[in-house]
Formats: sequence, structure tokens, C-alpha cells
Amino acid sequence: MLTGIATLALVVLLPRAVGTSWATVGGILGRISLTGIAALTVVWIAGLWAHSFVLAASLPGLSKRRGLTLSLTGSAVANVLPLGGAAGTGLNFAMTRRWGFTSAAFGGFLAITTLINVVAKLGVVAVALALTPLAHSAAALPIGRTGLLLLPVLAALAGVVWFLAGAEAAATTGRALDRLIGVFRRRSALATSLPELRSSILRVCRRGWRPMTLGMIAYLVLQLALLWLCFHLLGVSLPVPVLITGLAVERLLTLITITPGGAGVVEVGTTAALVALGGDPAAVAAGIVLFRGFTYLLEIPVGGVTLGIWLLRDRRRTGGRGRTAVAA
Repeated sequence: MLTGIATLALVVLLPRAVGTSWATVGGILGRISLTGIAALTVVWIAGLWAHSFVLAASLPGLSKRRGLTLSLTGSAVANVLPLGGAAGTGLNFAMTRRWGFTSAAFGGFLAITTLINVVAKLGVVAVALALTPLAHSAAALPIGRTGLLLLPVLAALAGVVWFLAGAEAAATTGRALDRLIGVFRRRSALATSLPELRSSILRVCRRGWRPMTLGMIAYLVLQLALLWLCFHLLGVSLPVPVLITGLAVERLLTLITITPGGAGVVEVGTTAALVALGGDPAAVAAGIVLFRGFTYLLEIPVGGVTLGIWLLRDRRRTGGRGRTAVAA
């Protein structure tokens, strides 16, 4: 309830936060044509399709169509519920089990995709910081405050790298977790299962690093193209280095899960950053609202319909009876 109120308040106050009004923003948004909406939709779908290559390579045996289904349904849940990321993960776990994948396979898939997504976001931030002299973006993406915000993410990433560095590191992590879990439960075998998970993750990465890498790069390029097209169709011209900085701020703020999908926080923060770089407040607010309309809002109904279709097909396939997935 509180997160919903906070999200609504942030969205409602977005224009005021940068010195404009919804009437002005709405007038700018009214410039876009149906042809423009169609073009944005094509770029948005292309980005999702590119990301499906990452998902398919992260779970051997998963088709790109099913990867796209996981992406849309998981995002739909994550974008409407507080701490929705966990709920979306739970839904994706249930779906992969229905398709015959084991719990261990999904665990590796989750670890790989999470790692790739975090590294990709850090990569965009790194590129934006490197372009600071060109884009004069120190005010929008200050190195000091950005580094402070990234400290928990970098610490977690360092822990993952240490875990993957050697079997002994994975076993040590497992033994430590076994002792911790032992305070509440009698039995845990993470000292054995975590080294096996590490081996599985490395095996999948060695086999699928090319589609993972190329798919994620294509996805980020298409996200940047979508952001550029949003402003272009509204008659707003922003230099590419500035747009990269805006995308970096947007990617950075999605790491903050105060509200579902970062709604409100992302819009206000990204708009403020682009205004600080010289963008017109009303035009920038309109462009970011349009961009987030595709990357956040549209995922909810599309993902909801996709989930409904999947549930209907699954029910027909199983005759309405539950089924336990078998190991693949």
C-alpha cells in the first residue's frame, strides 16, 4: 500500500520536480503519431527478442519463444507488486518446472541472468562515466555519489566472482551457509551443492557466452535506440553521449527497488539528470514518460496477457490436473 502511494506521488509530482506541468508535458506527448507509436513498438519488441537470446543461452534447452515468455511474465509481476522481483522469480520457477527443467537448472539460470543483467547495467554506467568529458555530465552522474550508490552492487559482484573463482571458494561458502542454516534447521548440504552449482554455471557460460554477450549488447543498443526515438518523435534533439548518460542513470536507478520496477524513482531521477545536462524540462519529462511507457508500463498488460495464454495452454495440456516436472 505504502509503495503504491509513493509510486503515485512520485509520478504525479514528476513535472513539478523539474519545473514544468503535466499540461505542458501532455501537449508535447500529443505530437506523436500512430506511425511513431508503431515504430517504437517494433524497436521495443526487437529489444525483448534480443534479450531472449541471453535467456535461452542461460538455460540449455530453453527456446527463445519460452525465454520471451519468461521475460514478459516475470516483468509483469515485478512491475506491479512491492518486492515483485521475488514474485516474478517464483512465477518463472514454476513455469520452467512445468517445462521439465530441474530446480538445479533454474538455480543456475537465475544466477547467470542476474549476473549478466548487473554487469550490463554497470557497463552502461562505465561507458557514461567515460563519456563525461564529452557530454559534460558530471552534474548528472557524479563519480563520487555514483560510486557510493554502486558500492553494495560492486561488493555483491565481487562475492560472486570469488565464488566462481574456484571450487574451494564455493565449498567454503556452502559450509558457512550450512552452519548459518543449521541454527534454524538440522540439515543442509550447501557445501556439496554449491560447488556443483558453480560447475554447472561455468559449463553453461563456456558454451553460451557468445549469444549471451551479443544478445545483451544488442538489447542495450536497442534500449538506447528506443530512448533516442522517443525524443526524436517528439521533436527533441539530444546528443548521443547525453542519451547514454540518461540510459546509464535509468539503468542505475532500476537497481533501487523501493517501488515496483523502480516506478517513480526512475522517471524523476532520469528526468532530473537530463535536465541538469541542459534538456528542456517539459520535453525531457515527456520523452522519459514515453520511454518508460514502453520499458515499464506496457510490460504489465502484455505480460499479463502472455501469462493468461500460458496458463490456458498449460491447463489444456494437463487436462486441468497438476503435474510434477521431471528432470531434463
